[in-house]
Amino acid sequence: MKRFRSVGIGGNGGEWTRRSAILGAGALASCNNSAAVAQRGASHPLWPVSGPPVLRGAVIAQRRRRVDVDGPTFGGGGPVLPAYRRSDFDALAIAGANLVVMSFPELWTVGPPWQRDTQMADVLGQQLDDAKAAGLHVVLAMRSGPGRSDFVFHREAQDTWFAARLIDDSIWREADVQAAWAAMCEDAAKLVRSRSEIAGLNIMVEPEPNVGGLNRDGGRLGAWQADDYAAQVSEVSDWKRIAGDVAKKVRAVAPDLPILISPPSFGRTEFLSVMGAPPVTGVVWCVHDYEPRAFTHHPEAAAGHAGFSEGGAHTFASRIDQVETGDVPVFLGEFGASRWAQGVNDYYAARIAACEARGIGWAAFRWPTQDAAYEQSDDMFNVTIGGHDARPALDTLQSAWAGNAQRPGGIRLRGRT
Repeated sequence: MKRFRSVGIGGNGGEWTRRSAILGAGALASCNNSAAVAQRGASHPLWPVSGPPVLRGAVIAQRRRRVDVDGPTFGGGGPVLPAYRRSDFDALAIAGANLVVMSFPELWTVGPPWQRDTQMADVLGQQLDDAKAAGLHVVLAMRSGPGRSDFVFHREAQDTWFAARLIDDSIWREADVQAAWAAMCEDAAKLVRSRSEIAGLNIMVEPEPNVGGLNRDGGRLGAWQADDYAAQVSEVSDWKRIAGDVAKKVRAVAPDLPILISPPSFGRTEFLSVMGAPPVTGVVWCVHDYEPRAFTHHPEAAAGHAGFSEGGAHTFASRIDQVETGDVPVFLGEFGASRWAQGVNDYYAARIAACEARGIGWAAFRWPTQDAAYEQSDDMFNVTIGGHDARPALDTLQSAWAGNAQRPGGIRLRGRT
């Protein structure tokens, strides 16, 4: 059964309204071009620019099944893994969340001819139906597609459980691939623009031109500081330009759809400084923050236990204050910590407190499935089970999720035909 049908532009339940903005200092606020002026003061019921955040939830991340890598049944047996069922979304809503970020893979094919994968669209439609019925808003985040395979997120494991040849990062070097990515995002916007559960479309999860992209001399970019990136990135690999092109395509077909844009270098908070003014109205800046990385990615087998500690300029609060301007909504679209670290609850509490004080919505990585076999193989960021600490991160998350009041209205399932 195909889960999507053609729908009109109107009736998505997300009208952008005008209201007074809190204008902050910084590069974005100082821009006086038409895009900045149009963005300034714009607000959306789910993405306020002042006051407490509305959306607090969790992330799910999926990968396109490749039978030669994954076998036919691991992770649920469907086109994506892990497979999320209605019961998984119900469990998230019961825990108190009102948002799920779907880091969704390969709505369009990675290689040419670039086109919609009907199996993946069907899975997406089912998941959106289930999330809405559970009472969750959804941010649809485009994880992979034309010129960007799922395996770019697993480079360190190449030639172990998958072949290095499966890594495709050509989007950072080829204009026709970038055009295909824009077409995929435009297609996704058409599919979801009238669904009342949709809180926004993230046009790329963790854009990263540093590895696959080029500098101005035609060599590998590899600029891991924001100032170096801005000085060295080539025109063909510049995510600011690419994101602007994609956002304009999406805005043309979905006038009221919130468009989430992450900065380069895996969406790192400090790289928001290179993005300039929003390219269209209705933008939400989406950052990911996994610092200090020695803590957030502490492996189970590592000698000793990493404890949570940060201070001075090395805090998320400090990083966000350096780039947030107060006139464009900001979303902490991913943050999380290895359950094998110590002080995990302190970490989550610090991130959440910083967001709440600044009116920033947030989503923790990663909400699990109820597939025990899969979860045993991918358990580092499972927020529902403890590690070295006695308590799971879920205890802290539930306390914060208790502040959620907004839920998508009704349960009419628009995805079914």
